[in-house]
Amino acid sequence: MKEFIKNSLSSFFPLNLIKFNYNPILLYHSLGTNSKFIDNIDHVALEILETQLKNIQKYWKFVSIDEYTESNNKKGLASLTIDDGYKNVIDEALLIFENLNIPFTIFINSSTLEGKTFWRDKIRYLIEKNMVEKFINSSTLFKKNHIEKFYYITKDPKFNSIEVEKEIDKFIFKENLEVNSSHKFCFDNNKYFIKHPLVSYGNHTASHYVLSSLSSQEQYQEIVQCKNFIDKLQINKSNVFSVPFGGDQSFNNETLSILNDLNYINILKSTNNLDNVSSSNQINRFMPKEYSIEKTIKKLYLKKIIKG
Repeated sequence: MKEFIKNSLSSFFPLNLIKFNYNPILLYHSLGTNSKFIDNIDHVALEILETQLKNIQKYWKFVSIDEYTESNNKKGLASLTIDDGYKNVIDEALLIFENLNIPFTIFINSSTLEGKTFWRDKIRYLIEKNMVEKFINSSTLFKKNHIEKFYYITKDPKFNSIEVEKEIDKFIFKENLEVNSSHKFCFDNNKYFIKHPLVSYGNHTASHYVLSSLSSQEQYQEIVQCKNFIDKLQINKSNVFSVPFGGDQSFNNETLSILNDLNYINILKSTNNLDNVSSSNQINRFMPKEYSIEKTIKKLYLKKIIKG
């Protein structure tokens, strides 16, 4: 019933009114045609992507995330960001961005460029192969009541992400699993770093660990390792930092202190919210999964109105 009421009320808020107070900062991950990914990957098909972007363009002007954060007047602006560096963003989705003349920033995890498999893909592999229970039975970190919520519990800040991945790697080695060869969906060589007027690249840490689960020194190494990697590339670089997982519990005051020391003033979160035109340096993003992005934006706006 609540959802029905929200859907009904949202029709009373035209987008040309919403745009004066709130901005859509879009967050995508995998973008392509026929997805081979399981449900735990946030994937959007190309035809849906194109429809969403065209509809946003009716009301907002797309600018790069750096231009957005540096703008003194954010009214009527939108921005497009992409996390994790999935190969299909360059291989398949780039043409859509070119046709619509939309700038975008890809926030990468540099460890995948060093031959490492993205640790969240290892999690997905265990789920896909129905091996979660067997893994947890061998784990010293997790308990049996974590089996059903395994995907989410592994990104709980109370579990150090480095230790979680070590346990997974130990299990993968013991079971002689082929995860490293079958689940490399993210950038793994420099051909995906292109010098293009619409494309820029930013820091999403080396390994996409939950930063708040790490020590201060571990956080620093994760952030600076990716920064150093990007600094060496001849590409358009972003000065904005994208927080892995992006929730308010995904980072802490130590994170903010490290980012400030490294001259990252603005950070991107993933809060399923519209960003306010008078926002702070913590930018709210949402993942547009529905075909009707207008409906999504209206529901997000209504959520803000209800919460005050």
